[in-house]
Amino acid sequence: MALKQIALENSSRFLALVIGQSGIGKTSLLRTIPENEQVCVVSAEAGLLCVRDLIESRRVQGFEVGSFADLGEVYTYLTTEGQSLFKWVFIDSLTEISARCVEAMKNKYPDRKDSFPMWGEYSDKVTALIKAYRDLSAFNVIFTCLDSIEKDDLNRRFVGPSISGGTLKERLASFFDEVFYMVSLPDSEGRERRAFITQPWERFPAKDRSGKLAVVEAPHLGQIKSKILGG
Repeated sequence: MALKQIALENSSRFLALVIGQSGIGKTSLLRTIPENEQVCVVSAEAGLLCVRDLIESRRVQGFEVGSFADLGEVYTYLTTEGQSLFKWVFIDSLTEISARCVEAMKNKYPDRKDSFPMWGEYSDKVTALIKAYRDLSAFNVIFTCLDSIEKDDLNRRFVGPSISGGTLKERLASFFDEVFYMVSLPDSEGRERRAFITQPWERFPAKDRSGKLAVVEAPHLGQIKSKILGG
């Protein structure tokens, strides 16, 4: 068997999960992608009004997905004709995609006694989907996800991703090199500014495998990509 060498292009793209509250501005991050780099949005939410002008100008294109099967069709498109059209893929959001899969699984397993195989298949399907989109080597890939308040074994609160399935929720961050928690923080003059927490801090979920980011960064995808990869 011939060994597959490490490909430079697989280490020269930006991959991140952005977690944050509803309304914090995750979808508006599309505005921070360089204007000369086309974006394909995979939207499971009816929430693109804030970037309507980008859609009208064709700077942002993409698909609204209403079912889990739609996501497979979009993936096929991105691995064929879409490869030459886009530089970024923006999946908005994992919370809604998870909900779509739960709906599909409940239809397949209507009997409550089948909950164990249902959740097992759910976890396998969503994990495979995340990894498939994550590994689209021709693109920079951004996932968004709502946050949720969780409790550990000692009843201490912490922030986690809002996605169904306990095992999947625990493993989600491990699928990504960069995990940013988007927050609103006061600046030196007391004004609220949106920011990315990029490393574990207090109760926030975050990590930076590049080692090139400060604990708090401006929520600008283009600038962060340049900081990590150069250019």
